[in-house]
Amino acid sequence: MGKLFGTFGVRGIANEKITPEFALKIGMAFGTLLKREGRKRPLVVVGRDPRVSGEMLEGALISGLLSMGVDVIDVGIAPTPAIQFACRHFGTDGGAVITASHNPPEYNGIKLLEPNGLGLKKEREAVVEELFFNEDFDPAQWYEIGEVRKEDIIRPYLDAIRSRVDVEAIKKRRPFVVVDTSNGAGSLTLPYLLRELGCKVVSINAHPDGHFPARNPEPNEENLRGFMKIVKALGADFGVAQDGDADRAVFIDENGNFIQGDKTFALVVKAVLQENGGGLVVTTIATSHIIDELARQYNGEVMKTKVGDLIVSRALIEHNGLVGGEENGGVIFPDFVLGRDGAMTTAKIVEIFSKSGKKFSELIAELPRFYQVKTKRRIEGDRHAAVERVAKIAGQRGLRLDTTDGTKILLEDGWVLVRASGTEPIIRIFAEARSEERAKEHLNLGLELLEEALKA
Repeated sequence: MGKLFGTFGVRGIANEKITPEFALKIGMAFGTLLKREGRKRPLVVVGRDPRVSGEMLEGALISGLLSMGVDVIDVGIAPTPAIQFACRHFGTDGGAVITASHNPPEYNGIKLLEPNGLGLKKEREAVVEELFFNEDFDPAQWYEIGEVRKEDIIRPYLDAIRSRVDVEAIKKRRPFVVVDTSNGAGSLTLPYLLRELGCKVVSINAHPDGHFPARNPEPNEENLRGFMKIVKALGADFGVAQDGDADRAVFIDENGNFIQGDKTFALVVKAVLQENGGGLVVTTIATSHIIDELARQYNGEVMKTKVGDLIVSRALIEHNGLVGGEENGGVIFPDFVLGRDGAMTTAKIVEIFSKSGKKFSELIAELPRFYQVKTKRRIEGDRHAAVERVAKIAGQRGLRLDTTDGTKILLEDGWVLVRASGTEPIIRIFAEARSEERAKEHLNLGLELLEEALKA
């Protein structure tokens, strides 16, 4: 039997891998699972990002659910975290998000959710896969077919975020923020949220458009070069950019400098630990050791997991963590949404900035000093096997290893991680050190080991 789900959900080229037939069967399999678990009339919330194929796939998925006797709340285009929030808000038995997050416009995908908004447990995913491949469904009688109703989740989601930050402190400073929502789902939320918080806002690429005409939706430094210039030219306090489904937020300082996601996550960690007098922070093996330093300073504790916001979210629940995050600009507030939340992250950063009275660059400069560099290699073959060979070669050289997720080589003044992507045919190499020069040397070590592994 094949495998459907990756780290979180399934992705592929729309109308090639992710077809209406595929989405229909996912809906039928998920609906069958819910009924067999004893839910007589299950209720599921469904939403999507603005990709061109989204409406087609959403319609097919909803049809599959309805045919199994599942009632559906259709929230339409909304950020992934808003749809996760909707599970708790509406008291549903689960959820489904049609999105390919930061992937190019030809991609789409499906994420299934638990009643609390967390990604579906692996055990339940396995059942959905079995039902999908065996076409083992439980269609409803004609008089039991599900019903669909449309609901707005944007307003409740924004109101809930506003209730969690000090709006008066933000209004008092009135930060000037430039927003780039990449024509994604965040176009419906982030500019409006910031205005309601009291910020002066200039927004670009802020109309939903599934072609992503302005830029690639991945909010990395390369794709944001034009945005960085705009932030500086306008004299803004800072800029914030999002990906296609708005679960991440990446920041630009007042000088137009790209700020690594680790550092904005660190600002949140520092504030949350101070507010709570310490606590558990959950992050991934790929995240900067800035987090470890802050935990030592502010009575915190750090747990490291495999890469993936779903894995971090589960660990936060299981170990009663305060906050979680990844190096890519994704921060998780587990008592609000059990997944990365770009809008909540931005609101918290705006609050931190407003209360500090400092420039954004000054807040970043106060953090423990580490330098991180990254690159990636496209690999068409077995990328996981290649990463395992990297571990073998590094071990033969007597290097210290951590194989929690990929191959992390622990060096005297830093580390380098060689890891296969769970969603794309690439291998990522991250390196970190106390100086930029040494970080680049560590990155070159990772590349050298990967080249040797690929020749083996």
